[in-house]
Amino acid sequence: MKFELIFNLLNPIHYTRITNFIKKFEIQYFIDVGSHKGEFLTFLLKLKKIKKIYCFEPQKNIYDILHKNFKNNKKIKFFNIGLGNNDTRKNIYINKMSYSSTFKKYKKTFFLSFKKLLLGASKNYEDKYEVKINKLDTVFKNKDLKDCLLKIDAEGYELNVLNGSINIIKNKVRFILIEKLFFNQYQDFSHKKVEFFLRKHNFRLVKKFTYPSFHFQDNLYEKIYNKKI
Repeated sequence: MKFELIFNLLNPIHYTRITNFIKKFEIQYFIDVGSHKGEFLTFLLKLKKIKKIYCFEPQKNIYDILHKNFKNNKKIKFFNIGLGNNDTRKNIYINKMSYSSTFKKYKKTFFLSFKKLLLGASKNYEDKYEVKINKLDTVFKNKDLKDCLLKIDAEGYELNVLNGSINIIKNKVRFILIEKLFFNQYQDFSHKKVEFFLRKHNFRLVKKFTYPSFHFQDNLYEKIYNKKI
């Protein structure tokens, strides 16, 4: 896919900026929701202070590539499941550009029509199949995580992931790195609701990282203890 090749050229610029910024913090654990093929992992592994990285990727074929690329690294634990606000099963919609596969249903927008035109796609998705969904609170119920950074790249499903992570966000997560799409193509999604959730749980915005193609940001939030924002 030619567009993924373009992103592969731009990713090092984006992830180097993020890694250079977060390396000053004491981050020991990293939860990567939406790992894809591990594009960010290559840069994270340069941060020697990180003890363990937990990677979640629900797409079958993409997970196989991720696992093959990094299976020999003992710092990494892999999960071929989706994450949300319930322990259940749900359809994932596989996009021709695998970066944007999603659990959300699409809505008609100019951006989505333009994206389909660029990809030469006749439908919003190429395939769909059911996958297992867990809450992060279920996965990490008995895990002792300290100085943890939670990264969420879930293509419109970010709030669902957060609502299934309330206990670990309250007790274990210090930083959240979350994607903000500039062009919403999903039903029942609002980034304002994501921002409200983060403020409610005492996270403040620290830094915005705009992707070189200017179609999304990764925004870093830090937990402010014993203080309401």
